[in-house]
Amino acid sequence: MSVAMRIRRMVEFRRVLVILVRRDLRVRYARSWLGYVWTLIDPLAMSLVYAFVFGVIYGVKANGNASINARTDGIDIVLFVVSGLLAWNWFNMCINETARALSAERLLVRSTNIPREMWVVRVVLSKGIEHLMSMPIYGAFILYFLLRGEVHVNWELVYIIPALVIQLILCIGMGLVMAPVTAMVDDFIRVVRIVLRMGFYLTPVVYSANYLGTKLPWAMHLQQLNPLTGIIDMYRCGITSHYTPDYHAWIFSILVSLAWLFFGMWVFRKLEPAILKEI
Repeated sequence: MSVAMRIRRMVEFRRVLVILVRRDLRVRYARSWLGYVWTLIDPLAMSLVYAFVFGVIYGVKANGNASINARTDGIDIVLFVVSGLLAWNWFNMCINETARALSAERLLVRSTNIPREMWVVRVVLSKGIEHLMSMPIYGAFILYFLLRGEVHVNWELVYIIPALVIQLILCIGMGLVMAPVTAMVDDFIRVVRIVLRMGFYLTPVVYSANYLGTKLPWAMHLQQLNPLTGIIDMYRCGITSHYTPDYHAWIFSILVSLAWLFFGMWVFRKLEPAILKEI
């Protein structure tokens, strides 16, 4: 079946996709007292921990010192970490959850006529909704520092919207690779988890890519190939006053994300017959 036909079938089953996403969200919060609040607590707690480590212990805080300001593009360390951590959390959850998307639903995958790519897409969408539900944390911190006069918001804040779209494409593409490969090779998920731990520090979540460029220019150029570099830069450019947007990273984010999407659809199509035998 061609890629176009597969996409057409997924469009035809879009109502089923909505039902699956709703089911995921209901199951996640069904037995939780706090429910949606956990979506806020998790990134908030981690942001405060990283802010304490880098802001208090290591003294990375916007305070008029040009060298220190450069490390966070002139943004307070708390706001800087929140913006990067929210984007990273969505990516991290998608990769971990899509790896189990087929094996966790093996009975439905084999017995229903639903396009099997949708089991991956529904994970990305449900995690994307949780990501949107956590975005008020980012807005609250922006408002707090705005009222204190420590941040200047500009119209470029709207670039968060294309950042969300690009990240959605990236997560679906990588998920379409993760799901079939993990269903066939259990050890693959362990390798991916190690790579994710390393990837967190190789992605400008708790430090500025621009600051890395002042120390190791070659490393910054290499880091621009990481699609999350451009995506996180889009999250921050509306509150950054010290540097212009990294348009090279943006272009790479778009190209790499689209490449992952087409590669993921190709891999999924090739491995689908073997997956059905394996699960």
